[in-house]
Amino acid sequence: MATLRDVAARAGVSASAVSYILRGDTRFQTETVERVRAAARELGYTANLSARILKAGRNGVIGVAVYALEAAQPMRLAAAITREAGERGLRVIVQETANSREGELQALERTTSQFCDGLIFSPAKVSAEEIKSHIGTKPMVWCEDFADEPLFDAVVTPSFEGARDAVRHLIAVGCRRIGILGIGAHEDARNKAVSDADGNSAFRAQRLRGALAALDEAGIEFEPDMAIACPWDFESGREAAHRLAARRTDDRLPVDGLFCLNDALAIGTARGFTDCGVRVPSDVAIIGFDGILEAAYTSPSISTVDIDYDDYARKALDLLVSRIERPSETTAPRRLVANYRLVQRESTAR
Repeated sequence: MATLRDVAARAGVSASAVSYILRGDTRFQTETVERVRAAARELGYTANLSARILKAGRNGVIGVAVYALEAAQPMRLAAAITREAGERGLRVIVQETANSREGELQALERTTSQFCDGLIFSPAKVSAEEIKSHIGTKPMVWCEDFADEPLFDAVVTPSFEGARDAVRHLIAVGCRRIGILGIGAHEDARNKAVSDADGNSAFRAQRLRGALAALDEAGIEFEPDMAIACPWDFESGREAAHRLAARRTDDRLPVDGLFCLNDALAIGTARGFTDCGVRVPSDVAIIGFDGILEAAYTSPSISTVDIDYDDYARKALDLLVSRIERPSETTAPRRLVANYRLVQRESTAR
């Protein structure tokens, strides 16, 4: 059976460094962390991790609660966390809250009444104060918490940064009349308050701000009617494209570039424009967000901001395990941003 020293020798670091890294310590360089974890996987060191967890009086189980398992973002996140936890010798209990207050409270109850050592949670209906009153000192990482004074460690998607790069990309391929698809039903495009009716409020607010920032820095004026409110699904994107196509004057659309706040909208929009004889990307370039698999296989394939959910999961578990391992630590809550990349495909290939 592989030992700590075996992993250290394989990774080219000290045994103490291996111990810290596998316990979720975040002070090491990413390259070093990856090398140590790869060595642990190759040598089958997860059994040792499990033994250490049990010896410390913990169960080696964490809870993960997301708003919907059929939606692309939470599904990918839950899968990535499950994989990463497995590599660390941890087991995962995944719960779906159905984007309801009752579901979120039930997730908290199950986490505290059962045997989870900590929780990775994506709440939309309960407040940080309510969560704190339910879980007490049990460690938790909040997914998508943008509070100015957070109570918990958090990992967030690069919604602002990715949206800004998406709109910068549209500008770089020649778009100047850029629309934004997927804002809240009761939201002014310049208003920072966003409805959370579909569980996407945290993403929506940051993505809208990032898009507007890119337009501002390019000196492009944004007209309110260039922002279209709709749910984040395929059919809503298709219907929005039909409405935009109906507004053509002299065969010119009101937009020549469209930033869709998620990939489902982008895919639906591309199909809707095809229905109406609008050419993508010649007449209008389209870019989405999230990096879902389907976006690579549509015709045209959809450019997107691809979130690195494996990186998201690593960062969430680093934070959570660090708190589990050091329950008396009182450092301020930390917020980490997941990595991403912009993927250019046919929908913006001008």
